[in-house]
Amino acid sequence: MKCDAIVIGGGVVGLSTALCLLEAGLKRVQILERQVLASGGSGLGTGSVHTQRWFATDSDLIVRSKRMISQISERSGGVFQLFSVGRLTVVGRNDADAVVSYGRHLRECGITTVELSPQELQKRFPGMNVSDVGAGLFTPEDGVVYPPAMIWALAGAIRRAGGSIWEGCGSQRIVIEDGTVRGVELLNGDVLESNRVIVASGVWSRRVLQSSGLDLALKHSVTHNTVVTVGRTDRWNEVPSLLDGIQGVIAIPRNPGTIMAANTAGEYESSADTAERVLNATTVELRENSQAFREETATQQRQVVAQLRHRYKDYDIRGIVGHWAGLLDGTPDNHPYIGAYPDIDGLWVGCGLTGYGVQRGPGVGETLAALALGKAPHVDVSHYGLGRFDAKKDFKIDLSSDNPFEGFKSVAA
Repeated sequence: MKCDAIVIGGGVVGLSTALCLLEAGLKRVQILERQVLASGGSGLGTGSVHTQRWFATDSDLIVRSKRMISQISERSGGVFQLFSVGRLTVVGRNDADAVVSYGRHLRECGITTVELSPQELQKRFPGMNVSDVGAGLFTPEDGVVYPPAMIWALAGAIRRAGGSIWEGCGSQRIVIEDGTVRGVELLNGDVLESNRVIVASGVWSRRVLQSSGLDLALKHSVTHNTVVTVGRTDRWNEVPSLLDGIQGVIAIPRNPGTIMAANTAGEYESSADTAERVLNATTVELRENSQAFREETATQQRQVVAQLRHRYKDYDIRGIVGHWAGLLDGTPDNHPYIGAYPDIDGLWVGCGLTGYGVQRGPGVGETLAALALGKAPHVDVSHYGLGRFDAKKDFKIDLSSDNPFEGFKSVAA
């Protein structure tokens, strides 16, 4: 079977890539997903779509993502959409000046941004505790999506455009001859032929490449999400997507009345000897079989609830109603890999999005599709190239570098 392009990975990056390739005129685009759509990081994501990024390239990618999200929403008749709850970042008094430079940076990226004093913050969000806040920054056009709905909306658009999605279909290896991609060998030995292969498999991307004698410096970590409810029904619509730079917690309102929160210090890297087990395990297996996982979860939950009750003082934060965890793929510099694999013709990779795949994924997919078609992408991602690290480089994932206000903890002074 011959294809115009093969995409390995049924998450937001892979499906966005496939849809863009089809819309560019390719006829036979094949997606391979080892499990089911949205079974990886995309489906487990918080759904936060915000442009508050220090690196302009990331903000540009998210702007492109929001454009695609709007288009997909229109096609779905509004069944899938971005709910614009806004994104709020708060910092303490000692760091208030940083908000000014951060706001200026975002406006230079074309993003609507509002700086808020504690008094203005209290007026906009009356139930919020601002006693330790020096300044806030609000991007009102940001919001949240339901990641599985986004995946299925993309899948529907792909099917309508003539693309093919094979779930439960893993790849054995990428077939490479004389430095040129020839296709993908499936687990049963069948070979799909194509001179374009895009790897967008999240935490499994490294394994896919290694099966073909290739490699990338890519590791994974575990992130926790704790779900609590808001007792004050009159305040449900006042809950923004929050980055609390004072306490180091992120809180996402996935539904009116519920908040999903992750402590930014709660991610931890799995040890090398358990990496294979973690990659193969389900969340249930992790929870039941890993003492470290259970202890980490309990600590996370206690801390997150205390942090939310402190910030949302008059919202009546109730007890924990749920929890889940997922795997993040990270790189040595905490920036993604987007581009062609060095010295291999016909192979492109998009991974290492460190838990921000839903918000950047459509933009990354659009970029990968352009590169695979030999076109200049809307966003220059040349500094996200795959050759910037030795694949054997050992490193520790540092997600704090992805938080523009991480370390601003002396704020109560």
